[in-house]
Amino acid sequence: MAGDKRAGRVSVRLQDEPSVRELLSVMAANNAPGQRDMAAMLQQIAGLEKQLNAAVEELAAMRKELSEARDGPVKRTLQNAVKALEHSVSTLREKLGQLKTAVIDGCKKTLAAFKEQGVSALAHTAEFFHIRPALEAVGRELDKAIRHDEKALAVIATASREYHEAGLHLKNALRAVTGREAVAESKGQGALARALAAPLKAERALLSSMKSRAATAIDHLGRLEQAAERPSIRKTMEELNEKIAQDRQGQGKSTPAVRREER
Repeated sequence: MAGDKRAGRVSVRLQDEPSVRELLSVMAANNAPGQRDMAAMLQQIAGLEKQLNAAVEELAAMRKELSEARDGPVKRTLQNAVKALEHSVSTLREKLGQLKTAVIDGCKKTLAAFKEQGVSALAHTAEFFHIRPALEAVGRELDKAIRHDEKALAVIATASREYHEAGLHLKNALRAVTGREAVAESKGQGALARALAAPLKAERALLSSMKSRAATAIDHLGRLEQAAERPSIRKTMEELNEKIAQDRQGQGKSTPAVRREER
């Protein structure tokens, strides 16, 4: 895959792919229906790619915080949760790679149809983009990753609460011995719990934003699909195609006439 750094190649952003740039340019030049939805959909997909890279960085921060935490059942539970999250992020990378490949393929097919059929091909670009299943798969994997995040955060919250409640009971026992009034509530999360939770919360925010992007991309794709089904748009584009062909034929006929007059 072109974007695989492990293969020794530099990743090319979706918006920098030649076929993507050319299709957007062709649609804009011909005032094609759905050009805004197409551009917006591609922008959302490109954003997913960028945010995934940020999510990988947050995972690295989580591993660092866990490596410095004390050994125990909580640490082991969190390590398992982070491993599950890493698996989800790895799967997301794979699915986004497949989505990117499908988008580029759709752009190439649309451009080929445009060169063969003319501007009428731009009236039903959605027919060349079979990416809905890939977008929905990304959304499902994001849901799974968010659940792993929330599970890990719940483990931290529970462990922190139990730790502080145990400390509160001990403190109140000592206060009772010395004749002082019991403390009603324990403190909130401690520094360690906050340090462990911070990268998980950042990761969850990123994944939630990615989920929103995927849903927005599906909405734009839906509008493109609806536009492709409207016969009026197809008819207009086909009539425009015919007019362009007739104008070219007319220009071709007028030239010999001028030459005859010159003779």
